[in-house]
Amino acid sequence: MKKLKFAVIGVGRLGTRHAENLVHRIPRAELVAICDIDFDNAKETAERLGVKNVYDSYEKMLAETEAEAVLIATPPAVHRECILAACAAKKHIFCEKPIGVTDKDLDLIDEAVAKNTEKVLQVGFMRRFDRSYAEAKARVDRGDIGKVIKLRSISRDPSAQMGDFIKLGPTLGGMFYDMSVHDLDLVRWFAGSEVASLYAIGGIYEFEEFASFNDIDNCSILIKFKNGVMAEVEGSKNASCGYDVWMEIVGTKGTLLINSATTTFVTQKDEYGIRNECSPWFRERFAEAYEREVEVFIDTVLSNKETLMSAYDARKVVEMATMATKSYEQGTVVFNDK
Repeated sequence: MKKLKFAVIGVGRLGTRHAENLVHRIPRAELVAICDIDFDNAKETAERLGVKNVYDSYEKMLAETEAEAVLIATPPAVHRECILAACAAKKHIFCEKPIGVTDKDLDLIDEAVAKNTEKVLQVGFMRRFDRSYAEAKARVDRGDIGKVIKLRSISRDPSAQMGDFIKLGPTLGGMFYDMSVHDLDLVRWFAGSEVASLYAIGGIYEFEEFASFNDIDNCSILIKFKNGVMAEVEGSKNASCGYDVWMEIVGTKGTLLINSATTTFVTQKDEYGIRNECSPWFRERFAEAYEREVEVFIDTVLSNKETLMSAYDARKVVEMATMATKSYEQGTVVFNDK
Protein backbone atom coordinates (compact mmCIF):
# COMPACT_ATOMS: atom_id res chain seq x y z
CA MET A 1 0.00 0.00 0.00
CA LYS A 2 1.40 3.35 -1.06
CA LYS A 3 1.84 5.75 1.86
CA LEU A 4 2.28 9.53 1.84
CA LYS A 5 5.15 10.80 3.99
CA PHE A 6 4.21 13.75 6.20
CA ALA A 7 6.00 16.39 8.24
CA VAL A 8 3.93 18.32 10.81
CA ILE A 9 4.64 21.96 11.62
CA GLY A 10 3.12 22.93 14.96
CA VAL A 11 2.10 20.41 17.64
CA GLY A 12 -0.17 22.46 19.86
CA ARG A 13 -3.69 21.32 20.74
CA LEU A 14 -4.75 20.59 17.13
CA GLY A 15 -1.38 19.76 15.61
CA THR A 16 -0.92 17.06 18.21
CA ARG A 17 -4.28 15.54 17.26
CA HIS A 18 -3.28 15.55 13.60
CA ALA A 19 0.07 13.93 14.42
CA GLU A 20 -1.65 11.22 16.46
CA ASN A 21 -4.09 10.58 13.61
CA LEU A 22 -1.26 10.27 11.09
CA VAL A 23 0.51 7.67 13.25
CA HIS A 24 -2.39 5.69 14.70
CA ARG A 25 -5.54 6.16 12.61
CA ILE A 26 -4.70 6.87 8.97
CA PRO A 27 -3.17 3.78 7.31
CA ARG A 28 -1.91 5.54 4.18
CA ALA A 29 0.06 8.15 6.15
CA GLU A 30 3.62 7.97 7.47
CA LEU A 31 4.78 10.70 9.84
CA VAL A 32 8.52 11.25 9.33
CA ALA A 33 9.17 14.59 11.07
CA ILE A 34 7.75 16.97 13.66
CA CYS A 35 8.56 20.66 14.09
CA ASP A 36 7.57 23.17 16.75
CA ILE A 37 9.18 26.35 18.05
CA ASP A 38 8.84 24.75 21.50
CA PHE A 39 11.49 22.10 20.89
CA ASP A 40 10.83 20.28 24.18
CA ASN A 41 7.17 19.87 23.20
CA ALA A 42 8.13 18.70 19.72
CA LYS A 43 10.62 16.20 21.16
CA GLU A 44 8.15 14.83 23.71
CA THR A 45 5.45 14.42 21.05
CA ALA A 46 7.90 12.76 18.65
CA GLU A 47 9.15 10.33 21.27
CA ARG A 48 5.62 9.39 22.25
CA LEU A 49 4.65 8.76 18.61
CA GLY A 50 7.90 7.08 17.56
CA VAL A 51 9.00 9.82 15.15
CA LYS A 52 12.77 10.16 14.82
CA ASN A 53 13.19 13.56 13.15
CA VAL A 54 12.50 16.55 15.41
CA TYR A 55 13.06 20.24 14.63
CA ASP A 56 12.41 23.73 15.94
CA SER A 57 12.99 25.23 12.46
CA TYR A 58 10.59 24.37 9.66
CA GLU A 59 13.09 25.67 7.08
CA LYS A 60 15.65 23.13 8.23
CA MET A 61 13.05 20.37 8.39
CA LEU A 62 11.87 21.04 4.83
CA ALA A 63 15.46 20.93 3.58
CA GLU A 64 16.51 17.77 5.40
CA THR A 65 13.56 15.37 5.57
CA GLU A 66 12.06 13.09 2.94
CA ALA A 67 8.51 14.32 3.59
CA GLU A 68 6.30 14.55 0.52
CA ALA A 69 3.58 16.53 2.29
CA VAL A 70 3.50 19.15 5.03
CA LEU A 71 0.68 19.51 7.55
CA ILE A 72 0.63 23.06 8.96
CA ALA A 73 -1.07 23.52 12.34
CA THR A 74 0.63 26.66 13.60
CA PRO A 75 -1.14 29.83 14.79
CA PRO A 76 -2.79 31.61 11.82
CA ALA A 77 -0.34 34.51 11.86
CA VAL A 78 2.43 32.25 10.52
CA HIS A 79 0.39 30.18 8.05
CA ARG A 80 1.54 32.33 5.15
CA GLU A 81 5.26 31.96 5.78
CA CYS A 82 4.92 28.20 6.29
CA ILE A 83 2.92 27.80 3.06
CA LEU A 84 5.43 29.86 1.08
CA ALA A 85 8.32 27.77 2.42
CA ALA A 86 6.52 24.51 1.69
CA CYS A 87 5.73 25.66 -1.85
CA ALA A 88 9.38 26.60 -2.40
CA ALA A 89 10.34 23.11 -1.21
CA LYS A 90 7.85 21.59 -3.69
CA LYS A 91 5.69 19.85 -1.10
CA HIS A 92 2.02 18.96 -1.02
CA ILE A 93 0.35 21.08 1.68
CA PHE A 94 -2.46 20.57 4.15
CA CYS A 95 -2.94 23.78 6.15
CA GLU A 96 -5.31 24.48 8.99
CA LYS A 97 -7.71 27.38 8.55
CA PRO A 98 -7.57 30.28 7.93
CA ILE A 99 -5.10 30.19 5.06
CA GLY A 100 -4.16 33.82 5.80
CA VAL A 101 -5.63 36.92 7.42
CA THR A 102 -4.81 39.76 4.99
CA ASP A 103 -5.14 40.43 1.26
CA LYS A 104 -1.33 40.44 1.07
CA ASP A 105 -1.27 36.96 2.64
CA LEU A 106 -3.78 35.68 0.10
CA ASP A 107 -2.02 37.23 -2.91
CA LEU A 108 1.39 35.86 -1.94
CA ILE A 109 -0.08 32.40 -1.27
CA ASP A 110 -1.90 32.37 -4.62
CA GLU A 111 1.33 33.27 -6.40
CA ALA A 112 3.34 30.59 -4.58
CA VAL A 113 0.70 27.90 -5.11
CA ALA A 114 0.55 28.68 -8.83
CA LYS A 115 4.31 28.06 -9.07
CA ASN A 116 4.11 24.84 -7.00
CA THR A 117 2.80 22.94 -9.99
CA GLU A 118 1.35 19.44 -9.71
CA LYS A 119 1.16 19.76 -5.93
CA VAL A 120 -2.01 19.79 -3.82
CA LEU A 121 -3.01 22.48 -1.33
CA GLN A 122 -5.98 21.66 0.90
CA VAL A 123 -7.25 23.83 3.75
CA GLY A 124 -8.63 22.32 6.95
CA PHE A 125 -12.33 23.14 7.04
CA MET A 126 -13.17 19.81 8.66
CA ARG A 127 -16.94 20.28 8.91
CA ARG A 128 -17.26 19.63 5.16
CA PHE A 129 -15.95 16.13 5.90
CA ASP A 130 -18.28 15.40 8.83
CA ARG A 131 -20.83 12.67 8.00
CA SER A 132 -23.86 14.78 8.94
CA TYR A 133 -22.82 17.93 7.06
CA ALA A 134 -21.79 15.86 4.03
CA GLU A 135 -25.12 14.00 4.03
CA ALA A 136 -27.08 17.26 4.33
CA LYS A 137 -25.11 18.75 1.40
CA ALA A 138 -25.83 15.65 -0.70
CA ARG A 139 -29.56 16.01 0.01
CA VAL A 140 -29.47 19.67 -0.97
CA ASP A 141 -27.62 18.83 -4.18
CA ARG A 142 -30.21 16.14 -5.01
CA GLY A 143 -33.00 18.67 -4.59
CA ASP A 144 -34.59 16.84 -1.65
CA ILE A 145 -35.73 20.10 -0.01
CA GLY A 146 -36.22 22.09 -3.21
CA LYS A 147 -34.51 25.42 -3.70
CA VAL A 148 -32.51 26.73 -0.72
CA ILE A 149 -34.06 29.83 0.84
CA LYS A 150 -32.18 30.39 4.08
CA LEU A 151 -29.25 28.97 6.05
CA ARG A 152 -28.40 29.20 9.75
CA SER A 153 -25.00 28.05 11.02
CA ILE A 154 -24.46 28.23 14.77
CA SER A 155 -21.20 27.76 16.70
CA ARG A 156 -21.21 28.13 20.48
CA ASP A 157 -17.98 27.22 22.19
CA PRO A 158 -18.13 25.99 25.82
CA SER A 159 -17.51 28.63 28.47
CA ALA A 160 -15.61 25.92 30.37
CA GLN A 161 -12.75 26.55 27.89
CA MET A 162 -12.34 30.15 29.01
CA GLY A 163 -8.74 29.51 30.06
CA ASP A 164 -7.83 28.48 26.50
CA PHE A 165 -9.72 31.46 25.05
CA ILE A 166 -7.65 33.88 27.11
CA LYS A 167 -4.34 32.05 26.63
CA LEU A 168 -4.61 31.46 22.88
CA GLY A 169 -6.85 34.36 21.87
CA PRO A 170 -4.07 36.85 20.99
CA THR A 171 -2.59 34.40 18.43
CA LEU A 172 -5.74 33.14 16.66
CA GLY A 173 -6.95 36.15 14.66
CA GLY A 174 -10.22 36.98 16.40
CA MET A 175 -13.83 35.87 16.30
CA PHE A 176 -14.46 36.27 12.59
CA TYR A 177 -11.18 34.80 11.28
CA ASP A 178 -10.74 31.97 13.77
CA MET A 179 -14.20 30.85 14.85
CA SER A 180 -16.83 32.11 12.41
CA VAL A 181 -14.81 31.08 9.34
CA HIS A 182 -16.18 27.55 9.78
CA ASP A 183 -19.75 28.82 9.54
CA LEU A 184 -18.92 31.26 6.74
CA ASP A 185 -17.46 28.38 4.76
CA LEU A 186 -20.54 26.23 5.37
CA VAL A 187 -23.12 28.82 4.33
CA ARG A 188 -21.13 29.65 1.18
CA TRP A 189 -20.84 25.92 0.39
CA PHE A 190 -24.53 25.22 0.91
CA ALA A 191 -25.62 28.40 -0.89
CA GLY A 192 -23.49 27.59 -3.91
CA SER A 193 -22.84 31.27 -4.47
CA GLU A 194 -20.60 34.16 -3.50
CA VAL A 195 -21.63 36.76 -0.94
CA ALA A 196 -23.35 39.92 -2.15
CA SER A 197 -23.67 41.80 1.15
CA LEU A 198 -23.03 41.23 4.82
CA TYR A 199 -23.81 42.85 8.16
CA ALA A 200 -22.07 41.88 11.41
CA ILE A 201 -22.75 42.85 15.01
CA GLY A 202 -21.34 41.61 18.30
CA GLY A 203 -19.52 42.55 21.47
CA ILE A 204 -18.13 41.41 24.80
CA TYR A 205 -20.93 39.99 26.93
CA GLU A 206 -19.11 37.68 29.33
CA PHE A 207 -15.31 37.71 29.16
CA GLU A 208 -13.96 41.24 29.68
CA GLU A 209 -10.46 39.84 29.19
CA PHE A 210 -11.13 39.71 25.43
CA ALA A 211 -10.74 43.49 25.29
CA SER A 212 -7.00 43.15 25.98
CA PHE A 213 -6.48 41.50 22.58
CA ASN A 214 -9.20 43.40 20.71
CA ASP A 215 -11.66 40.52 20.34
CA ILE A 216 -15.33 39.83 21.12
CA ASP A 217 -17.06 36.82 22.67
CA ASN A 218 -20.34 36.88 20.72
CA CYS A 219 -21.33 37.82 17.17
CA SER A 220 -24.14 37.57 14.66
CA ILE A 221 -23.71 37.94 10.88
CA LEU A 222 -26.49 38.41 8.32
CA ILE A 223 -25.58 37.53 4.74
CA LYS A 224 -27.21 37.75 1.33
CA PHE A 225 -25.67 35.75 -1.49
CA LYS A 226 -25.65 36.72 -5.15
CA ASN A 227 -28.16 33.96 -5.97
CA GLY A 228 -30.61 35.33 -3.38
CA VAL A 229 -29.99 32.80 -0.59
CA MET A 230 -30.11 34.35 2.89
CA ALA A 231 -27.88 33.23 5.74
CA GLU A 232 -27.33 33.85 9.43
CA VAL A 233 -24.11 32.99 11.25
CA GLU A 234 -23.82 33.05 15.03
CA GLY A 235 -20.66 32.73 17.11
CA SER A 236 -20.44 32.54 20.88
CA LYS A 237 -17.76 31.75 23.42
CA ASN A 238 -20.02 31.13 26.40
CA ALA A 239 -22.20 28.06 25.88
CA SER A 240 -22.87 26.61 29.32
CA CYS A 241 -24.03 23.21 28.04
CA GLY A 242 -20.87 22.25 26.14
CA TYR A 243 -19.95 22.46 22.45
CA ASP A 244 -23.21 23.56 20.83
CA VAL A 245 -22.75 23.47 17.05
CA TRP A 246 -25.59 22.99 14.56
CA MET A 247 -27.01 24.08 11.22
CA GLU A 248 -30.42 24.57 9.61
CA ILE A 249 -31.09 24.58 5.86
CA VAL A 250 -34.53 25.86 4.82
CA GLY A 251 -35.76 25.04 1.34
CA THR A 252 -38.93 25.49 -0.69
CA LYS A 253 -39.94 21.86 -0.10
CA GLY A 254 -38.47 21.04 3.30
CA THR A 255 -35.94 21.77 6.01
CA LEU A 256 -32.78 19.99 7.14
CA LEU A 257 -31.42 20.27 10.68
CA ILE A 258 -27.92 19.12 11.59
CA ASN A 259 -28.23 18.71 15.33
CA SER A 260 -25.70 19.36 18.06
CA ALA A 261 -23.79 16.16 18.72
CA THR A 262 -24.20 14.29 21.98
CA THR A 263 -21.67 12.12 23.78
CA THR A 264 -24.04 9.13 23.72
CA PHE A 265 -27.48 8.18 22.43
CA VAL A 266 -28.76 8.11 26.05
CA THR A 267 -31.53 10.53 27.05
CA GLN A 268 -32.05 10.95 30.78
CA LYS A 269 -35.56 11.60 32.16
CA ASP A 270 -35.86 12.48 35.85
CA GLU A 271 -37.20 15.12 38.23
CA TYR A 272 -35.06 17.74 36.47
CA GLY A 273 -36.57 17.12 33.04
CA ILE A 274 -35.34 15.44 29.85
CA ARG A 275 -31.75 15.95 28.73
CA ASN A 276 -28.84 14.76 26.63
CA GLU A 277 -25.17 15.54 27.13
CA CYS A 278 -23.46 17.78 24.56
CA SER A 279 -20.04 16.97 23.17
CA PRO A 280 -17.57 18.70 25.48
CA TRP A 281 -15.36 20.26 22.77
CA PHE A 282 -14.46 20.29 19.06
CA ARG A 283 -11.95 17.45 19.28
CA GLU A 284 -14.67 15.06 20.38
CA ARG A 285 -17.44 16.37 18.10
CA PHE A 286 -15.37 16.32 14.92
CA ALA A 287 -12.91 13.53 15.73
CA GLU A 288 -13.88 11.49 12.67
CA ALA A 289 -13.95 14.56 10.42
CA TYR A 290 -10.34 15.42 11.35
CA GLU A 291 -9.31 11.96 10.19
CA ARG A 292 -11.51 12.02 7.10
CA GLU A 293 -10.22 15.36 5.78
CA VAL A 294 -6.62 14.10 5.84
CA GLU A 295 -7.64 10.76 4.30
CA VAL A 296 -9.27 12.70 1.44
CA PHE A 297 -6.14 14.87 1.11
CA ILE A 298 -4.00 11.73 0.77
CA ASP A 299 -6.39 10.26 -1.79
CA THR A 300 -6.29 13.53 -3.72
CA VAL A 301 -2.48 13.47 -3.81
CA LEU A 302 -2.03 9.78 -4.61
CA SER A 303 -4.87 9.61 -7.15
CA ASN A 304 -4.18 12.98 -8.79
CA LYS A 305 -7.69 14.25 -8.06
CA GLU A 306 -9.02 17.78 -7.63
CA THR A 307 -9.02 18.98 -4.03
CA LEU A 308 -12.37 19.42 -2.27
CA MET A 309 -11.19 22.48 -0.31
CA SER A 310 -8.89 24.58 -2.47
CA ALA A 311 -6.92 27.78 -1.92
CA TYR A 312 -9.62 29.58 -3.91
CA ASP A 313 -12.37 28.39 -1.52
CA ALA A 314 -10.22 29.28 1.48
CA ARG A 315 -9.54 32.75 0.03
CA LYS A 316 -13.27 33.41 -0.43
CA VAL A 317 -13.94 32.52 3.20
CA VAL A 318 -11.18 34.84 4.43
CA GLU A 319 -12.65 37.60 2.28
CA MET A 320 -16.01 37.03 4.00
CA ALA A 321 -14.32 37.24 7.42
CA THR A 322 -12.68 40.50 6.34
CA MET A 323 -16.08 41.86 5.28
CA ALA A 324 -17.52 40.83 8.67
CA THR A 325 -14.67 42.56 10.50
CA LYS A 326 -15.17 45.74 8.47
CA SER A 327 -18.95 45.66 9.02
CA TYR A 328 -18.57 45.16 12.77
CA GLU A 329 -16.00 47.94 13.12
CA GLN A 330 -17.92 50.43 10.95
CA GLY A 331 -21.45 49.44 11.99
CA THR A 332 -22.63 49.29 8.36
CA VAL A 333 -23.65 46.81 5.70
CA VAL A 334 -20.65 45.85 3.55
CA PHE A 335 -21.10 45.02 -0.12
CA ASN A 336 -18.88 42.64 -2.05
CA ASP A 337 -16.96 44.55 -4.73
CA LYS A 338 -15.01 41.50 -5.98
